[in-house]
Amino acid sequence: MDYALKERIGKPELFTGRKEELAYFLKWINDIKDEKSQSTAVMARRKMGKTAIMERLFNITFFKNDGVIPFYYEIKENDVWVVDFCQDFFLTFIYQYIAFKTRQTQYLAPEGESDFEKAGTVAKKEGLEYLTGFIESAAHAVRHKKVDILWNIARETPRKIAFRQNEFIVQMIDEFQFFNAMIYWDKAKKNLAKNLAGGYLSTAESKIAPLLVSGSWVGWLMDELNNMLPSRFRYKYLKNMPEDEAVEVLFKYSRFFDIPVTEETAFSLVRITEGNPFYISSVIRSDYPDKDLTSFDGLTGTLEFETLDDQGLIKSSWMEYMGKAFPKINDQNAKNMVLHLSKHRDREWTRDELREALHLEMTDADLEKKLKALVKADIINKGSSFYCYRGVNDNIFDKVFRGVYDEEIRKFGAKVIREEYNDQSKKA
Repeated sequence: MDYALKERIGKPELFTGRKEELAYFLKWINDIKDEKSQSTAVMARRKMGKTAIMERLFNITFFKNDGVIPFYYEIKENDVWVVDFCQDFFLTFIYQYIAFKTRQTQYLAPEGESDFEKAGTVAKKEGLEYLTGFIESAAHAVRHKKVDILWNIARETPRKIAFRQNEFIVQMIDEFQFFNAMIYWDKAKKNLAKNLAGGYLSTAESKIAPLLVSGSWVGWLMDELNNMLPSRFRYKYLKNMPEDEAVEVLFKYSRFFDIPVTEETAFSLVRITEGNPFYISSVIRSDYPDKDLTSFDGLTGTLEFETLDDQGLIKSSWMEYMGKAFPKINDQNAKNMVLHLSKHRDREWTRDELREALHLEMTDADLEKKLKALVKADIINKGSSFYCYRGVNDNIFDKVFRGVYDEEIRKFGAKVIREEYNDQSKKA
């Protein structure tokens, strides 16, 4: 297969596994032609492969050329004026549409990509004159700073083109939770457009141009969708890989990066990481000075480095999540709750149980507020009801968190984590 969109995974052959997920979404995309697919949100923490899956889906759909036109857009984690955002969103769609219709992939990275006039010229040149009305309308709204009209044009153009041309379009929007957090109504970026995603309330119900959105802040994205777009999306959770796929990933990365492993250490790593592709990749690519993945001691040392050292990719990734939570609720009670739920992550805990177990002297309203903030930051999980909570089901997170906060909370050193890794690697 050719690759129209350059995938961030690097060499295309590094994409491994995710057979069940790819099969599910390829069928979902194919079902768009029968107007059976409902807008769907892919949920998973960072580095689990959401973007890799969406980019691969774009490329497969593009080259399959079988009646569904793919559109992919990533919302960046940086502040942007709504006019600039809408212009970029709109023209990205226009050029991806032109690339698909003409089968010319150079339009995926066009010159003058923010130039409306050039986009109109390209559309006419390629015999797609029906696009020029949309382009002129968007350009007029930009010139006259008609923000509400511009956002409506940018958001609705894929659906309207699908309707007018009797076509089907899949809209893939990566990091959807940033809609209401990174885009501003004013050019000075003082007035956050915190209700912008609500514009999709009607658009998301389209069956001819449904949305496939993703978010790597699961609690945050669910909060946005439940509050602003209720019942508009199905949820699909991206889990760790099954053991056979995780083993395939490990050996492929081992060969590609020329990092030897043994069969024993490979299976041990897969089981310790519970099939998490990011953890496996981080260990294989680790900068640990004494990395040796052919021995259990070397594997243990590398895991310890990635989990506890500030240079470790695993620790850095989790610290980003913790950094979102603790500046807002930076007290020992909140950290104690995370530690307790992580330690007892085999079951759910009610607020009353947490209050009793941790001797918390706070009102139920204050406790609920803290727990909701921790859920939104993805360092604990909501249970089966709004009254119940549980720890993140991830033994690596448990070690990262304890390595950072255990001594502060329990006056207990993190050195025991190395012993735990030793025991796990030999038992795995």
